[in-house]
This record gives sequence, C-alpha cells and structure tokens, in this order.
Amino acid sequence: MIKILSRFSLSIILIAGGHLASSVAGQPRSTYPKPAKAVEGLIEVFDRFPIVALGEMHWSLNQHEFIAALIKHPAFADKVNEIVVEFGNAKYQPIMDRYIAGDTVASAQLQQVWRNTTATSMAWDAPIYRQFFAAVRAVNQRLSQKKQLRVLLGDPPIDWEAAKTREELLPFMLRDEHFVDLIEREVINKKRKALLISGAAHMRRCCLAGPLGVTARVEKSHPGTVFVVMPHQGFQERNEELEARLASWPNPGLALVKNTWLGNLSPDLILPAMIMRTSPDSPWVPSPSPFKGMMIQDVTDAYLYLGPKASLRYDSIPPEVYRDEAYQRELERRQRLSGMSPAPAPRRP
Repeated sequence: MIKILSRFSLSIILIAGGHLASSVAGQPRSTYPKPAKAVEGLIEVFDRFPIVALGEMHWSLNQHEFIAALIKHPAFADKVNEIVVEFGNAKYQPIMDRYIAGDTVASAQLQQVWRNTTATSMAWDAPIYRQFFAAVRAVNQRLSQKKQLRVLLGDPPIDWEAAKTREELLPFMLRDEHFVDLIEREVINKKRKALLISGAAHMRRCCLAGPLGVTARVEKSHPGTVFVVMPHQGFQERNEELEARLASWPNPGLALVKNTWLGNLSPDLILPAMIMRTSPDSPWVPSPSPFKGMMIQDVTDAYLYLGPKASLRYDSIPPEVYRDEAYQRELERRQRLSGMSPAPAPRRP
C-alpha cells in the first residue's frame, strides 16, 4: 500500500455557526472524528484532489439522495468535470453522451446502458440508476456547454449479441482494469477532475493480499491522486455500541478517519464480506476477510454518514422488469454462457 502525506493534509472541520472550512495545516491528532456537512465537505475535497472515489452501497436510496444533492449543488460543476460510474456499459457511451447533453433518446435505447453490462442479474434495473442519469441531465440543462458534466460508463464494452462462447467473454470480465484505463485516458491524461461511483470493494484502498481494486491501481501509477470515501452501513455485531457515537453527526455527514477511534477499527466492521459460491449449485457464503492486520484508515480517507443503519432504505426491482419475459430469458442465456450465477438482486416488491 502506498502512503502519501498529502492524502491526509486536508482537514474538514465545523467552525462556529455551523459553517464548513478546510485547513491546509492538516488534521490534528485526535481520538474523535470531526464531522462536517457532507455535500459541502466533499466538494471542498476537489480543491486538493483530482479524483474522489465514492464507495456505493448498491440500491441505497439514502446514498443516491446524497449523490443527487451533491451534483445539484452549484459549486459541484465548478470543480468537477466527469462522473465515472460502474453501472453502465461503455459500448453505449455515445448514447449516454447524447442523453446527458439533453438530446431526446428513446427509453428502449437508453436502458441498454444498464441492462447490457457484464452483470448477469438485474443489478442496475433498480430505478435509482436511471434517476441518476436523469439528474445529471437536468443539471446540465442549466450549465453552459463548456461546464456541462460528462458521465463516463465504466463497465467494459461487452456486446452480448456478438458473444457466442465463454472464451469471447473473458476479455470483458476484467472490469477494474477497464475502469482504470478509462480514468487514465479521460481524466488523468486530460487533467480533468472526476467523481468515481462504484461498489465499495472496488473503491477501497486494499488489500495486503489479492488483486488490486480501482483505487489501488490508479494510485500505483499516480500516487496521491485519489481521495476515498466509504459510506456507513453499520458496524456489524458492534453496531449498537459504536453507532451511538455518531448520533451527533450531521446527516449527511463526512469526517476524516486518520488518527481517530473510527479509523483505528477493523475494516471488517464497516465493509460487509463479499459473497461467493464454489459452484452454480452451492449456497452463497461470505468470502474470507482480506483485512487481516488492517484498520479502517488503511482502506478509506473519509467516512460518509447517511443516518443510523436502521434508517437506511433500499430500492427494489419494479414488477414490470420481472414481467419482461424476453429480458428474463436473455439474462438466463447470459448466465449459461458466462458460467456465472448472479448475486442476489435487490428485493422484489
């Protein structure tokens, strides 16, 4: 793991009157995090870092409400150029560019963006993902062409119609590699600033063993360029004890974790274990923890509080998606072709 002093030089603090300010002197050593209002705090981070990596809780209504508030803030487009997302197939980037710019795009054409990713489940059919694209489009309507946001689709450009064998699919399953190449080409090489939105497993600074995720790959070539934010999902078996310490935080709230009681906890408390199965017929089980000997401050720079765990709300797949028989048959074909059984999708209403 690469440690860069500048990563921790930004301090986000609350000052008298509830206003937000950042200190270039760095965060003082303290056992207590210093939370700030999350929207303003995250926008200020772009003054110091070209890339902010936001770990997403898939299907989280709370987090997508926060993301919508973030991108709608007048200062966001002043500092950010691109938003790179996991939930869109890069094959359809021209369609997304036209839609985000305000052109009329047929619904059936637009939904190819999230329905034809490498995921073989209905992962991105939850309405919050289409609503995200619509929110960016709406923001762009009030911006000059020069300042308009661009959404970059980070999933590999797989063509499910053309692929006939599992071997043909394999190059498109290198998802993190494609995401990083896109960041290199469209953000770093062009000296742009970007918000990355992808599952926490891809965004975290991790791990001591195993493959590198997106953040680690970017920082291996460009150290000190990425600021990582992980959302609060609860503290596992210690939630009742530890979550009480966040009761005074603003909602949404953001705080640096370096040298705090929060930063010194085990990452296993805030990052749920990924699930895996050894065969198509075997049950889903938690994968082994990759965090042995690590602390939360080793995997993220800041912590995003969106309310107590019990208050978190999640989107669900609309009934009409389940009734789309052609789509369901196509998903089954993709699962057979890829040999991948899908992870559980958001709950059905």
